[in-house]
Amino acid sequence: MLLSSARDAHRAVHTMAAMSGPERDLLVLGGGVTGLGVARLAARSGWSVTVVERDDLATGASSATSHMLHGGLRYLEHGRFRLVREALAERMAVSRLAPALARPVRFLVPLRKGDRVGPFQLRAGLALYDLLAGRSGLSPHVLAASRQALAMEPGLSPDGLRAAGVYSDVVMDDTRIAIAVARDAAAHGAEILPRTELVAARPEPSTGRQVVEVRARVAGGVRSLKPLLIVNATGAWGDRTRASLLGMLQPGRNDPPRLLRPSRGTHLVYPSLTQGHGLVMLAGDGRVTFVIPFAGRSLVGTTEVETDSPPAEGQRRPTPDEIRYLAREVARVVPAAARAHPIAVYAGIRPLLAAEERVGEASREHHIVDDGPLLTIAGGKYTTFRVMARDVFVTAARKLKRATPPAEDGATALPAPLADGVRDEDLAYHAIEHEWAISLEDIIRRRSTRWLADDRGLAAARRMAPVLARSLGWDAIREKEEIDRFESSVRDELVMLDRALAAH
Repeated sequence: MLLSSARDAHRAVHTMAAMSGPERDLLVLGGGVTGLGVARLAARSGWSVTVVERDDLATGASSATSHMLHGGLRYLEHGRFRLVREALAERMAVSRLAPALARPVRFLVPLRKGDRVGPFQLRAGLALYDLLAGRSGLSPHVLAASRQALAMEPGLSPDGLRAAGVYSDVVMDDTRIAIAVARDAAAHGAEILPRTELVAARPEPSTGRQVVEVRARVAGGVRSLKPLLIVNATGAWGDRTRASLLGMLQPGRNDPPRLLRPSRGTHLVYPSLTQGHGLVMLAGDGRVTFVIPFAGRSLVGTTEVETDSPPAEGQRRPTPDEIRYLAREVARVVPAAARAHPIAVYAGIRPLLAAEERVGEASREHHIVDDGPLLTIAGGKYTTFRVMARDVFVTAARKLKRATPPAEDGATALPAPLADGVRDEDLAYHAIEHEWAISLEDIIRRRSTRWLADDRGLAAARRMAPVLARSLGWDAIREKEEIDRFESSVRDELVMLDRALAAH
């Protein structure tokens, strides 16, 4: 979002000049959790690093997950044991780094007559899940009889219920963990530049560096950076970023083959549908859907719809078919959902690696491509962002002939967010001063859980707007425009839900 006042421009220019001189060890393109994780490792190791993000931090897949740190129970069916083991270890590592933003939750897997998975198969899968967790394990699984399952979750449909597997995973706040990673990176010297876009790049053979021009979308100022290496961590936009940069850094080179086969995952948000447990629902079409308890609500997801690489703007939005599919699936298992209306819907684009499998069965492993001055990280999943960041950083250290960094990135917890119970005005001030926020959507959607309030944060927005106005130098007209813009976005989302479910 472009800002109009002179004070906004001054603030942006001050941010861009925070690190003296143009030389950098690393320039990270992409302000999602993976790019921020790379910057955090580099800064903690004493490297000079700048993160450039075209929009707000974590506006892509990092703010549109299922809000789970998990090994991926369904990946066991496809034999991806190494990925599951790695992700389960990271589940606990990230939980320790962000204790205020992650908590263990017990999940039920209801089994019904005719399901493609039977009790023996489920029990074997849960036992393997616990085994792969090793020392990172939570409470072990059990197999509950139908009567026990209904006692735990009375809202489950009893029709055909045979039993339920019960196991543990972790529910987390995806966006606020990403913001905390950014804060930790900045505390160790990283420069974080949201709302800044790549303009041009060229090699500088005399120094072995690359000259990269970036422009602040807020203030419009253009500035040159001279990194030794560029890291492309732009997620589902990685193919386009890679082709564009290589075209500038290595003129005459053919466009590289695409690395990605992105998919859209849509989620509905309901009033709480369970007694605090999560649910794993085995759909008749072979898919798996979840009900995740988060901030007093139930997140229901997800879908798997292939998109272009990069995704077109319209492909970032959920479709009526996806909304209806999720509403139908959750009502099949929790009948009360048929009488409830979703309060929100969101969708994210996963940067899946290109493969021959169906998109719903695609691997969540990651891959690093070395193009000389450019390293591209493709694929992966939120839970393993530290592994991806570490692999990128180790690759960078080897290329620059520096000491290989330590395997761990520090046991100190990430900076904690303000508690959800603080005043809206205090939350807004903190987000502006310490978390790079400059809009109501930044604060309500990506730096708090206010977007899950009954009114979707509308009342909070009116209390926060004057704080934004004072901090950023807005006049009364600009303040009203910001409120109107936020209210319009909420209204558009609710209309989308109403229309999609009108014939449901």
